[in-house]
Amino acid sequence: MMKLRTKAWLVSQGLLIITAVIIQFTFYREIQVGPILNTPTRDYWDIINRVPPTIPQVFINEKIPSKLYDARLQMSSEEVLERNLVAHRRAARQEEGIRTALAGGVIVNIIYFILFHLIYFYLMKTLKNSSRIHSIPKKVDI
Repeated sequence: MMKLRTKAWLVSQGLLIITAVIIQFTFYREIQVGPILNTPTRDYWDIINRVPPTIPQVFINEKIPSKLYDARLQMSSEEVLERNLVAHRRAARQEEGIRTALAGGVIVNIIYFILFHLIYFYLMKTLKNSSRIHSIPKKVDI
């Protein structure tokens, strides 16, 4: 038989993990293209593991400067529009957002783990102390 603490932990941690998974897949589904001009959406694990996107062979063969096709580079809004990289720039930001959300989810779960156990032990100590107070017999003067 499982203890109440274990049950509460599993249920609450499960809800946190399900929420994090929903956020990850929702963010991933919103990405329409890759961060390089004319490239498709990259695999989720490639994004998480920071695998560099493959550069189309056309750009390499033609020796086109990366600032014309790589939306990950720093550029102004005007440069993004001039180079027709709007969707690819958005994809690069969304990929970074997925990695940030995953890291945030891990940090939140670690903080929750610590807080859950601290609060649980505090509540158990408080309940134990309050039950001791009620069980002490009162002196009766005769």
